[in-house]
Amino acid sequence: MRYISTSGQSITDLRGALMHSIAPDGSLYLPEILPVIPKAYFNNIQEMNIKEIAYVVVSTLLGADTDTVMLKQVVDEAFNFPMPVYPLMNNLDILELFHGPTMAFKDAGARFVASFITKFHKANSRRPVGLVATTGNTGAAIANAFMRHKDKHVVILYPHGTMTRAQLAQFTAQSPNIHPVEVGGTISQCKDMIRNAMADQALAERMMPVCINTNNYLRIVPQVVFFFYAYAMLKNIHGNAEGFTVSIPCGCLSNLTAAVIAKRMGCPIGKIVAGCNANDDFVKLLNDEITVSQMHENNRPTLARAMDSGIPTNTQRILRLYNDDIKAINNDIMAISLSDREIADTINGVFARRGYLPDPHTAVALGALNRSGIDYGKTPAIVLATAHPAKSLDTMTSITGRSVELPVQLTHFMTDARTRQVPVKLPPTYPALKKFLFSI
Repeated sequence: MRYISTSGQSITDLRGALMHSIAPDGSLYLPEILPVIPKAYFNNIQEMNIKEIAYVVVSTLLGADTDTVMLKQVVDEAFNFPMPVYPLMNNLDILELFHGPTMAFKDAGARFVASFITKFHKANSRRPVGLVATTGNTGAAIANAFMRHKDKHVVILYPHGTMTRAQLAQFTAQSPNIHPVEVGGTISQCKDMIRNAMADQALAERMMPVCINTNNYLRIVPQVVFFFYAYAMLKNIHGNAEGFTVSIPCGCLSNLTAAVIAKRMGCPIGKIVAGCNANDDFVKLLNDEITVSQMHENNRPTLARAMDSGIPTNTQRILRLYNDDIKAINNDIMAISLSDREIADTINGVFARRGYLPDPHTAVALGALNRSGIDYGKTPAIVLATAHPAKSLDTMTSITGRSVELPVQLTHFMTDARTRQVPVKLPPTYPALKKFLFSI
């Protein structure tokens, strides 16, 4: 299959989409054609487990370009933790995607990419070096995924002053092939440094820089599985789930992009609710209040920190999937922004009424669904819970006045300092990053 950049200017194959990920003009790749899964597949999907569903979806998307036995191994390594459904109320369920090693939904995608690169990369090629920009969850998931692949180096860039001690511990208490780098700048500057590395031909002669943020289409692929699995679980619980509503916490729009791809592949999704925090340029874009050129690069801090994004990375993929037709996007997607007060009220309200404690990001999706006015009395709705409440420990304590118990996965990172890496400090310039890359 061919992969076309969102600008339409570049064409590559699967290897190019994986190893280069960002087109020369800065745009991102999507498959030229999205294959459709036959309707007969859905007849007994409720009887399949997560690995079985994942293999069908992933092999449908990638099987023509790679070995299916290899894909089975990659899927088994990526989806090796439970994703339970919590019944919040009648016809409204929560899909908990945070039961992996770093307790965030990104564990599946990070493990998928780490395993795929290891198995797909030619031994005689230039050595790949993973590059990641993070404000917390992505860095932890990527570090944990690659720590078992000792020959693959990963450089994790994060802005100075944005990490809590617990967040930093999750990607510094890892293997020597994981390199934490504190950048004296913003997350946008971290991303710019990576874009410059991807475009540097002199660097490419020495190594193969691989962006493994959601710029990389291979990070999106395993997230497509979430929605087929959600349908299977709803069908098992409710009997009928045709046209189900899904509500998603949206920062970089990776899960939103995955939901649209799943729907195009035949997953019987109805309305998609895109829950955003106060960084609401995507909401304004869909409301025709601003154009893409008017979206802001900078972001404001909110309670849902992992969703604090200026121009969401995958905006261009969403636009490309709908041929820049805002009206067509609105037919499928309802984007709603929540303030910090609304996030806090949702957390406290859901806990008081239902005894369930959502983290701030999940609360955005819950609050957006509540504000959407969608009637899920007859057709079920499901909310993606993307992180454990303990991932936002201080924020949750401030909102609820309660302590949140640290799960064993997180306490392990806090207490195990045997392989703790001391972060390298760099100015927010590409020459500084390039010099560091040559040193590892």
